[in-house]
Amino acid sequence: MSNEIQKVNKTEIQKPKTGKLDLLNINTSALNESLSGLEIPRLFYQLVVFVLDGSGSMTYRGTTGADKGEEVEDAVKKVVKRLQDSKNKNSFDINVWAYANENIEIIQTTSVDSFNLNQSINPCDYIKRYDGTKLTPTLNDVRKECEKYLLFHKDKNTQALVIILSDGALDEYENSRSVCESLKEIDNVTVASIFYESDVWQKNYVVSETDVLKNDMKNLASNSSFFTSTVDPEEIRKHMIKSISTVSKVQNGNQFKID
Repeated sequence: MSNEIQKVNKTEIQKPKTGKLDLLNINTSALNESLSGLEIPRLFYQLVVFVLDGSGSMTYRGTTGADKGEEVEDAVKKVVKRLQDSKNKNSFDINVWAYANENIEIIQTTSVDSFNLNQSINPCDYIKRYDGTKLTPTLNDVRKECEKYLLFHKDKNTQALVIILSDGALDEYENSRSVCESLKEIDNVTVASIFYESDVWQKNYVVSETDVLKNDMKNLASNSSFFTSTVDPEEIRKHMIKSISTVSKVQNGNQFKID
C-alpha cells in the first residue's frame, strides 16, 4: 500500500497527498447513517381531495357483494397504496370528506406517506344523518381547503384535484354546481366526478331519469375526461388513478405517471 496514504480517524473521509480518495478508509456505517436522513426533493405539491357520498343508499350491496361504502373505501385505499409505493410519494397530500345530510372531514390534509391504511374511510361509518345528499356545504369547505393549500405552497409547483363521488341525485343540485364552478375557476384546481351507478335501487328509475343523474355529475367535472359512470369499483379506482396522473405534472411540464 502506498506510503502516501495517511492513517486517519475512521469516522472521517480524507484524501491522501495524491488527491485521490482512499475508499479503504471510509466508515460505511457513518456514511449510511448520514445518507439515511436525506429525502428526495418534492417535484410538485399535489393535493388530492376525495369527496365521498355517505347517504343511505351507499349502505346497499354493490357488485362485489360488499356494501357500496365498503367498495368505495377499498377503491380509495388501493389508490393511496399505489401513491405510497410511488417514487414520488412525497409529492402527494391527501384529504378525505364524507357527505349526506351533514359533512365530515374524515382525514385532514396529510402527506400520503402518513396516511393510515388501517383507518376506516368508509363514508357510511362517519355519517349519522344520511337521509339526504347535500354536497354544497362540503364543496364550500373543500374550496377553502384548496385555497389554503395553494396559498401555503404558492411559490411551488402546486395543484389540487377534487374527486367527487355520488350514487344518486344531489339535493339542491344547482347550488352544488354553482359552488363547484367557483372551485374550478381557481387556478390549478381540477374537479373529477364519478357517478357510482347501482344495480339495485336505480332499477326503480326510468332511463331518462338515470341519464339526468349522470349528466348532472358530468357537469361537475372540469371536462368529460374527468368523468366516469360505472357500477364497477375497480373502474372507479382506475378513474381516480387516471385523474391523478393527468393533473400531476413535474416542473418541466411533462405528464407524471404514477409508478
